[in-house]
Amino acid sequence: MKPLLERLKYEVLLLDGSMGALLQSRGLPAGYAPDLWNIEKPQEIQAVHTEYVNAGSDIILTNTFGASRLRLSEYNAQDRIREINFQAVDLAQRASRGKAYVAGDIGPSGTTIAPFGDLPFDDAIAIFYEQAKLLLEAGADLIAIETMFDIQEMRAALIGVREATNGRIPLMALMTFNMDGITDSGSDPETAASVLEGFGVDIMGLNCSVGPEAMVPVVSRLGQTTDTFIAVEPNAGLPVHRNGETLYLTGAEEVAKFAPSFVEAGANIIGGCCGTTPEYIRILAKTVKGASPISRPTPSLLKISSRTSMTLIGDGVPFLIVGEKINPTGKKIFSEAIANGQVDLIVAEARKEAEAGAGALDVNVGVPLVNEAEMMAKAITAIQNVVSLPLVIDSSYASALESGLKLYPGRALVNSVNAEDERLEEVLPLIRKYGAAVIALVSGDNIPETAAERMKNAEKILRRAEELGLKPRDLIFDTLALTVSAVQEAAKQTLDTITLIKKELRLPTILGLSNVSFGLPARKIVHNNFLSMAIGAGLDAAICDPYDQVLHQTIAASSLFARRDPDCRIYLNKAAAWTPAQGNHPASKEAAPKTTSEAIRQAILEGERDGIAALCQKGLDEGLSAFTIFLDIMTPAIRHLGDLFGQRVKFIPHLIAGADAMKKGVEVLQPHLEADGPVEPKGCVVFATVKGDIHDIGKNICILMLRNFGFSVIDLGRNVPLDDILAAAEKHQAQIIALSALMTTTMMQMKTAIETIREKNLPYKVMVGGAVVTPKFSTEIKADGYGKDVGDVVPLAEKLISAFSGLDVPVASSGSGSDSEAIVGRKN
Repeated sequence: MKPLLERLKYEVLLLDGSMGALLQSRGLPAGYAPDLWNIEKPQEIQAVHTEYVNAGSDIILTNTFGASRLRLSEYNAQDRIREINFQAVDLAQRASRGKAYVAGDIGPSGTTIAPFGDLPFDDAIAIFYEQAKLLLEAGADLIAIETMFDIQEMRAALIGVREATNGRIPLMALMTFNMDGITDSGSDPETAASVLEGFGVDIMGLNCSVGPEAMVPVVSRLGQTTDTFIAVEPNAGLPVHRNGETLYLTGAEEVAKFAPSFVEAGANIIGGCCGTTPEYIRILAKTVKGASPISRPTPSLLKISSRTSMTLIGDGVPFLIVGEKINPTGKKIFSEAIANGQVDLIVAEARKEAEAGAGALDVNVGVPLVNEAEMMAKAITAIQNVVSLPLVIDSSYASALESGLKLYPGRALVNSVNAEDERLEEVLPLIRKYGAAVIALVSGDNIPETAAERMKNAEKILRRAEELGLKPRDLIFDTLALTVSAVQEAAKQTLDTITLIKKELRLPTILGLSNVSFGLPARKIVHNNFLSMAIGAGLDAAICDPYDQVLHQTIAASSLFARRDPDCRIYLNKAAAWTPAQGNHPASKEAAPKTTSEAIRQAILEGERDGIAALCQKGLDEGLSAFTIFLDIMTPAIRHLGDLFGQRVKFIPHLIAGADAMKKGVEVLQPHLEADGPVEPKGCVVFATVKGDIHDIGKNICILMLRNFGFSVIDLGRNVPLDDILAAAEKHQAQIIALSALMTTTMMQMKTAIETIREKNLPYKVMVGGAVVTPKFSTEIKADGYGKDVGDVVPLAEKLISAFSGLDVPVASSGSGSDSEAIVGRKN
């Protein structure tokens, strides 16, 4: 066969469909790990692969979606990881008979990545590395990472897989989006694409969660933002359950009718996920297989992103203001806070800069004798909960840069690298490893005087970056703004360097603005006039003071002449908000001091875990009772956070951070609450992911929310047998049993549990939830309550407690927002 990536340039290829649906029809028990059948029922696995190859699949995925060490450990099969993955590749190769490419399939870890979960980022990398290495050694033709709802876990997977394969085989990375085109952790298609492009994936796209109709606009948005090959695998609609069986009622023809729309939107590979069958692939083989993919323009702009938003830098897009205020240089109080490990001032500054109109934030925590790597990690974690702007990680130390890059759930811009050989070898490999972008200073061992000499440094940096596997669009060049009062000619050379880089390299440029006016009176007049000249020369971004209103006016006016503001819309919108008074941007003025109550509420809403303990203590010192702080301030705040989650304003990472903040606040209040009298829990909930299911991301968040509302929660973990659940409920005198499931193969465990509870006449109320669980299924199995997402869990539990106590309170949930757990195995 021709190389896969070469074929994708000229023809649309087909993936296979669901594995789980076909295995269930062949006797796979509900809740049993399909991966174990590679060694227990190899003939069944090979037969399914053969069906898909015969139907017309050009690519088949190995039956290894859950065959990583962590997920296999739930079945005590972690020591058979090599055997399972090798056997899976062999079975797929036998079935392919040289007619189809074999993709080594890798699914999510099944748990949450730090800092919001218990799995350290490096450990997650190691898990994905191990499985990818085995799949490569076994002979897979490509690696497919699937069904990722969290961009941070995808980053860990990409790092692990790239280290394992070293580019020897293609890499495909697929995210899972909801009906609104956003992942459960808040990433839209453009943001996801910017991260995946940064890692240089060969194929990106989406699978699972929704049916084909909702996927078409997501494919279209990807097609408009990237020239990377795109793959799409829709579900056959959402599952229903009849007579103990999981059924997908959307027929093959109904799903397949969207295939031409996928091609028109930019898809190069079309397959199927949960519920799709060989019949679906046969229809695709007759309709779109071999069709010519549409041509898409090659993106030329630099992309950086946070977890939830992407920013473009370059010609023709709005000028980027990078806020410079998170920097301890010359700031005694700020430096002292960093030296003490505090992030309160950093968080406050980030919020103010965002409100003032910054488009990205430079983060520098360099203070003498401070562990900068540790402090950078704290700062990056805290800031990402407060603002959605992309961050610029700024340090002279590679260790601090790496510490920040590990925890940053987007595509960061690193400040900076220069042409010194040592710095190049220190920084550029980090940019490559973590999929970041970098500011390249056109200096070397010294600062060149002329534009021509600066260009030589720029070319050297670009050449070395490309040798290490980076692309030109991963770089933005700082052309060096020197103090005009000392060397007036330097300003002209800076402007000439901007022009040269734009003309010769066709790459974006940036400046640290304020240095140019150093030593002069009325500095803002000087550097804002220089900024206008630089924008005219082609400057794309500046690290500067976002509180300076004149700076905003200068950029808006200059952009009119630099073709950055078609129809003058940006200028007109901003001009309407300007005040006639001179001076700083209004956001730079000190806001009225917040009351302690307001500060506590804000700390929970924004997940400020490091500052809430002191705020709670301050509230106590001011005379607020512990009960007032807990019941009247913290509880409404966490409930409002749940409402924001349901409205898709906040996402899973925000919920986790807010719940953690409340937990730390309660630790301060606890002795006072107990001193005022014993605190009786609202009730006891035994919470478990059902037997055969090893996912617990949403369950863990639900538990945090319940505990913060005063419930006693017994967390039994994942893959829990029914006998253990009932024993725990009896031991702890629980009123509620909460069951979570993410896979259609495990949902029937809920039905079994409820039937057993009813047959034994046990008193427990049962509430159910999870990505594949629906209100209809909940009614069919006679559950007492159904929670669609985390926002439902607390009011649902409160209603069930009332019902348990003998009050005739109807238990129902409207269910808003996204699923509390979004990982659904593509093999269902």
